[in-house]
Amino acid sequence: MITVPKEHYNLIKKKIKEVPTFVFSVLDSTIKGTVLADSTNYDSLLFHTDSGLYYVAGQLTDELFLKNLVSVFEASVNQGKRFTLFSPTTAWNQAIENHLDKRVRKIHRYAFSFDLITYKNRKRNEISDYDVTKINHYLIEHCLEFDKKYYDEYWGSIGNFLGNGIGFCVKDKEKIISEAVSIFKSNNYAEIDIITDSSYRGKGLASIVAEQFIDYCLSENIQPRWDCDVDNSASINLGSKLGFINPLKYSIYIKK
Repeated sequence: MITVPKEHYNLIKKKIKEVPTFVFSVLDSTIKGTVLADSTNYDSLLFHTDSGLYYVAGQLTDELFLKNLVSVFEASVNQGKRFTLFSPTTAWNQAIENHLDKRVRKIHRYAFSFDLITYKNRKRNEISDYDVTKINHYLIEHCLEFDKKYYDEYWGSIGNFLGNGIGFCVKDKEKIISEAVSIFKSNNYAEIDIITDSSYRGKGLASIVAEQFIDYCLSENIQPRWDCDVDNSASINLGSKLGFINPLKYSIYIKK
């Protein structure tokens, strides 16, 4: 495989459409990553974030490309690093399973489409009992879930997140009780990650903080995105109330 130079990233963006948000994050240089290809024709592509997320795209005709994918997997195993591979199609699923055999575990996930009309027509939650504010460095130090380790893993640093990401939280006085942040963001997309304190669940806080997140995205002409595991009924139900519809199933593979 060859490394695609950054000056060709705009060309790659024209070749891909419905891909995970982290792929666009790499192509827009929001986070650090690498794009590998079969040749200068860029028929087959492997996207890689520094956090250990991978995505394959393009044609399946190059056997050498698939063998190189196996080498990438084996290197991650030998180095003790994370390996999470996102697959775009059932054909890629079959190829991945044929080459990585029983060394990976398959997980099914949903990617939703955002429907603005559904979102605008929904009944909004009242926020009079709590404060909603944009996340800053101080709040990250006193966070509920998304701490320095989280931002270091997915964003490279807290500073990069604060400069390029999106985040809001709900507070009960000084206590953070719900958070919604962009696990990934590009120039055009932002994928939502949400957590709510278990003792405050059932109060609609996840909807409240997600609405702040989505409203901000819309004001910046950014499309919010929602993904989750197919068996995460709570996330599916919340997403549907927020206008995320038409789930499209895809597969990811993680090393056992």
